[in-house]
Amino acid sequence: MKRFVALYDLHYGYERDAYRHKKALHDPRVMDIALQFIKDFKPDEIILGGDMLDCGAISHHNKRKPARIDGLRMLSDAHELNENLIRPLTERNKNSSLTYIIGNHEDWIADIVDEWPGLEGVVSLENLLDLERWRVVPQGGFYRLGKLYFIHGDSLGGAGEYAAKKAVLLYESSVRLGHYHTYQVYTKTSALALKLPRTGMIVPCMCTRDPKYGEGRANSWVQGFTYGYVRDDGSYSDYVALIVNNRVTINGKDYRG
Repeated sequence: MKRFVALYDLHYGYERDAYRHKKALHDPRVMDIALQFIKDFKPDEIILGGDMLDCGAISHHNKRKPARIDGLRMLSDAHELNENLIRPLTERNKNSSLTYIIGNHEDWIADIVDEWPGLEGVVSLENLLDLERWRVVPQGGFYRLGKLYFIHGDSLGGAGEYAAKKAVLLYESSVRLGHYHTYQVYTKTSALALKLPRTGMIVPCMCTRDPKYGEGRANSWVQGFTYGYVRDDGSYSDYVALIVNNRVTINGKDYRG
């Protein structure tokens, strides 16, 4: 039986708020809680499910809007992500299988290379992050663990409140995804295979819940991550750790950021 932990949507990086102050998009306290839990849980598999690096400094949303990215540098964001998450996970989990799924934000790096082909081999996520020990899954791809499939989720398009359902129907499997920054579950059981229910789960995010681009509007974002067990026959049991006010209790232990 393998233990796994999957983290989604950290969006490590910064933005300029309404007063042009530099503000973190990632939530260090949520990240710290995840690291505390991983240290105790000792997973065999660690999955980073995409949009771990925000890449806002090269976002097409900020193109020709220099005031939004004034002083922001993707290289320094990548160095911080390496120092605060990637390296600790790599060094403390020497016997674990490590997987990094590229999300739509990290794929903006590939967009730069598409625009400037001469940068191929120079500008890449692998060059920015210490991923030598990590299996890197391209954007739109998946990682399979037993009967669970892990994707980023952007490939579903504007599925919104039906994203978990759409994932199950499109993949015809049990799917774990992020991208939508919320928690949502859908279950489908076939009349011909009652013993094999298919479940779709949107895993909560690890970023802040009130970015400037949201303009203060209400949203359905929640923070957390997922963890669980995959048995030798591929069946699984997994759970969501919902982090509220920088605190979550798992297996009777209180974790605080």
